[in-house]
Amino acid sequence: MIFTWKILGVADECKSVHYFLSITDEENTVETEGNHIFSDNVITKPVEEIKESDLINWLESDTSKDDVNELKLNLEKQLKELKNKKNIGLPWLANTFKVQI
Repeated sequence: MIFTWKILGVADECKSVHYFLSITDEENTVETEGNHIFSDNVITKPVEEIKESDLINWLESDTSKDDVNELKLNLEKQLKELKNKKNIGLPWLANTFKVQI
């Protein structure tokens, strides 16, 4: 499984970020995006020196608890569900199923 982070935007002198995160395996991709406001004292550089990689590292750290990143964990769960789901036709569409009497 491969995770991909992107920073889509920043606000308030980089104290808030708009992010994109995806996870991909050999068959499926699950994506999410959101906004995150960093906890106090997370930003450790002057704004003009901050790179996307810094923001991603801080975002991963700030959204982790006990070495588990909640954002990544949720995407992993969704990817697992995709592997286990059974596709069926939409029952309200014609010829999707037949009633047996």
